[in-house]
Amino acid sequence: MSMNPPYGKDYHMNTENQNDAQRNDVQTNPSALDTLVQSREIQMLKSIVPYLERSKQRMVCLAIYLAELQKTIRLIDTDSGMQAAQLHISENESPAERTRMMLNAVREYCSPREQESIDLLLSFYDFTTMQETNLF
Repeated sequence: MSMNPPYGKDYHMNTENQNDAQRNDVQTNPSALDTLVQSREIQMLKSIVPYLERSKQRMVCLAIYLAELQKTIRLIDTDSGMQAAQLHISENESPAERTRMMLNAVREYCSPREQESIDLLLSFYDFTTMQETNLF
């Protein structure tokens, strides 16, 4: 008598694929950095990629990402202007508050299960921060 599980040998692979699909189904809004780096021209280039021959897709994608990288570097190096201010929004916050802000920003892009993990981290972080504050 065989002791094979009733759900079959491919069960583990299928559940992994379902978990990947759940992560990909999470609705995402552009991050603060994306909104600063994106432009109408870059979006236009991205929209044509699926219609290009495979040999040309790589070069167009490379050009897109190089343009985004250049714009990102310029933003980071800029000290003035509204865009630079948005990029450095937490610069004057305490390290503890910056960590909290960072976890909340990441949480927005997580699956419900991952959000639960981040919520647990935030609760633990709040507890340890409170304990450190009370000790000193």
